[in-house]
Amino acid sequence: MKIRVLIILCSIFLSCNKTQIEDISLLNGYWEIEKVTFPSGENKDYKVNTVIDYWQLKDSTGTKEKVMPRLDGRFLSMKEFENFSIKKENDGLYIEYNNDGNVRKEKIILLTKDRFGIVNSQDKTYYYKRFEKFSLK
Repeated sequence: MKIRVLIILCSIFLSCNKTQIEDISLLNGYWEIEKVTFPSGENKDYKVNTVIDYWQLKDSTGTKEKVMPRLDGRFLSMKEFENFSIKKENDGLYIEYNNDGNVRKEKIILLTKDRFGIVNSQDKTYYYKRFEKFSLK
């Protein structure tokens, strides 16, 4: 009986510590930064974003582009692109950027239909929300 209780408690503990990733294809689309949490615990909130990220993922590779939303619903490219690939490691999923030999990784800690979170090598956590286009109606 004690072993069963221990197994159940371990299962509950381990399932609570998993990252929340519904489907990696949800990364596709327009995302705007919502807040950054620093290693000290401080937060920086972003109320308005003039530049957002457009992610395009196919299989396990893709590009991230900086774009500026316009009032007419279109986007102006900032001509800033980063190639990336999704890598699975023991402790989770990572976005690995490899641009001109400069390699860096960010761990995906959250990916749902409306929210996205990553942690970089400096332990800064970036939280994004799905971008909603402007409407003049």
